[in-house]
Amino acid sequence: MNGLFHRAEHLALARDHREREPVASALRLLDKRDQDPLKAAHLAALRYQFFDDRTAAETALEQLGKADLADGAIVDQARCKSLLGWLSLAAMLRQHANWQALQTEIMPAFVAAASGMTAARNPLEELWQGATQLATGIVFEHESFRQLGAAAYRKAVDHVIHPEGFLKGIVDVESAEPTYAEQVSGACALVIMAEMAAPAGLDLWSYDNRGVSPVTATTYLLYYYYYPERWRWSDGLSPDDTAAVLAGEGAFIEIVNRRHPLRGVEQLLAEMRPMFCGYGGGLTTLTHGLAPPKKRRWRLL
Repeated sequence: MNGLFHRAEHLALARDHREREPVASALRLLDKRDQDPLKAAHLAALRYQFFDDRTAAETALEQLGKADLADGAIVDQARCKSLLGWLSLAAMLRQHANWQALQTEIMPAFVAAASGMTAARNPLEELWQGATQLATGIVFEHESFRQLGAAAYRKAVDHVIHPEGFLKGIVDVESAEPTYAEQVSGACALVIMAEMAAPAGLDLWSYDNRGVSPVTATTYLLYYYYYPERWRWSDGLSPDDTAAVLAGEGAFIEIVNRRHPLRGVEQLLAEMRPMFCGYGGGLTTLTHGLAPPKKRRWRLL
């Protein structure tokens, strides 16, 4: 079963190694009942996919059916992230027998949101709007939204990611606050856009600007996780600050590390796993925490 951020082969690899870390600790998270309805529904849907738990599927479907999706014009990041969380949930339920009926019920609200976005006030809002449009296009098979999201991604790669890795117009502006959190948020949006696009026939991972890509932005923020006192965009950044930011929105780092192993990431993963963000990659320690086995190369002796 696929999701917005993972595919069937991700889950198959985790099943094959369910007794092994980091999969074992991630699976324990599926047994917890989160107080947040969206988080609880996401974990229930993942439990359905991993264990074929039909009761968990009904729980997730019920929460999605009750979600308050109607709202006015979408601009702010919080609203986009909420919609992305519900879209991520919907993607995990598409193979359920009740999906078609539920899709008819919920699709108009998502399409209206993706269609009614006003001009973003800054590059970070533009990224999250693009991610929401891309996800809407993928889940409900709207090509125009997929292309809008892909265009937002390419624009950011070309104009927002500095060769050093910081996000221009996001962290290097006087009004930016808190800057480390905004760097993480922007990198998160870029990474999940690239990852969700791949199964939809959009190869965003291979798109870069002279080698600059979301991996560059992720590497930049990783360095300052270890050396927060050197962060030059605001004063007083502490290890507690960086840990809190990544605990909330850093699950995408597992996605990057699976595709492009990050130097020095081992300590962060040891401290942060299992990593989970419903709108920012899902339970990525489960779905992306293991690298796929390398293909054996045979040669004649």
